[in-house]
Amino acid sequence: MRIIRFILAVLIPVIATAQKKNNDIQITGKITGKIPDIIEYTLPINGIDYFGFTNSVQIDPLGNFKININLEKTSFIDLANQYKSYGTIIAEPGMQYTININTEVSGNSFSVESKNKKGQELYNQIVNRSMIAGGHFETETKDYRKDSLAFEVKQKVEQRRISEIGGFEKLLQNKIISKSFFDLVKTDRDYFHKGILGSVAFINYLSSKQNKNSLPAAEYKKLWEEIFKSNPVTNPALLSSPWFYFYTENYLRYNELILDSTDTAALSEFHKKGLIHTHNINYAKKNLSGLQLEYYFAAYLYYETMNKNYEKELIALFEQFKKEYPQSSYTTFIEPLIIPIITFHARQKEPLNPKIQFIDNNSSVNTVKEVLKSLNKKQFYVDIWATWCGPCKSEFKENPKLYSLLASKEITMVYISIDKENRDKQWQEMIHFYNLEGYHIRANEKLYADLLKLYGSQSFGIPWHFLADNDGDIKQKHVSGPSEIENLEKQLNRN
Repeated sequence: MRIIRFILAVLIPVIATAQKKNNDIQITGKITGKIPDIIEYTLPINGIDYFGFTNSVQIDPLGNFKININLEKTSFIDLANQYKSYGTIIAEPGMQYTININTEVSGNSFSVESKNKKGQELYNQIVNRSMIAGGHFETETKDYRKDSLAFEVKQKVEQRRISEIGGFEKLLQNKIISKSFFDLVKTDRDYFHKGILGSVAFINYLSSKQNKNSLPAAEYKKLWEEIFKSNPVTNPALLSSPWFYFYTENYLRYNELILDSTDTAALSEFHKKGLIHTHNINYAKKNLSGLQLEYYFAAYLYYETMNKNYEKELIALFEQFKKEYPQSSYTTFIEPLIIPIITFHARQKEPLNPKIQFIDNNSSVNTVKEVLKSLNKKQFYVDIWATWCGPCKSEFKENPKLYSLLASKEITMVYISIDKENRDKQWQEMIHFYNLEGYHIRANEKLYADLLKLYGSQSFGIPWHFLADNDGDIKQKHVSGPSEIENLEKQLNRN
């Protein structure tokens, strides 16, 4: 008996090691064109694919890289750099993949050599396969926002779903892809298209507050209800889809706004008190459990901290997450984004840079000309931004070079924020945190309308930078931001 126990004690670790090796996948890649320092890849945890839960590997000077992952089941792996997707691999345990990426071409820039090559090619033709590839439920609703009959919306979306899945069904029938490959894609596409319907319902709900909804209330409510009956968030297979978080977010909206009839005014109060994230997580806990809740909680924290709005309550929620899930694999992905929030609030205790000046009586300043003429300077470099604008905040990293260049040209720096009044405190805190030297004003409605008039359309993208003279007249309507300082210098030299 002792001999048998001894043999088992020896064999069990060997069997476990062999099983682990059988689950290993190897991705060998080559990048041509502009070669980044690293390539990032989503790291499936329990088969979960989420754009924020990533690892990375170095790329050698010739563009070569290798990725080794142990998988227990077929999973999506997105390859990207700074949230820009190169392509997606549908990875199966034990398989090897050779990747070619060309960063200088727009089409056919990503190819996969493997046993299921045709399946990989077909999946990467889907432009809305993930958020970092450019997809989202809301953007897909544009073709259905004017439809007034729910069954027509369902019919159109279902036709798109069938069309997408059809190619994979043929590959499965011809044994070009495996059943697990097909099942993963089918579940993902099923839920993605249901998510589109959920967004159509949600947009109609929001539009109904101004009586601008296309679908009658009974129609969009029924449409919303049917989605979660046919495709529940509790389906374990949904966890493997990159759309789990956003689908579940829509489910929670339905529960709160329709089933619980929560007044949006009550939600606005949570916003004003700085407790909206706490409320959202508490509500999620009432409707989710187990792996779904842990994943949603983690994904929520990542998504909100990634936006760099620096809400203080996210620090407390992260501490709460660590306490409730002390062994969670997600913690390591969230923590680096929490640290800047801590730094942000510590910075508020420091003295304000005297080179930061707020323009008085912003409520009565109604035009750009009024803003600039009141400063009595020679010429101006104007930055139109907002606290919620990620690209705006990315530009601020290069501000020291910008300030030096403007000083050499005797140009005055002016920041105009298009934030609403309820973000006034956050606006001032961000100016302090990013040390934005220059004059500041938060646009009222009339000043915002003047900006639209100057831009020449009903909307404009930010950041928007322009040059103006001492009379407040625009000299150059579009100039480069601080991240393109050399180009900006050329533009300034032409004046």
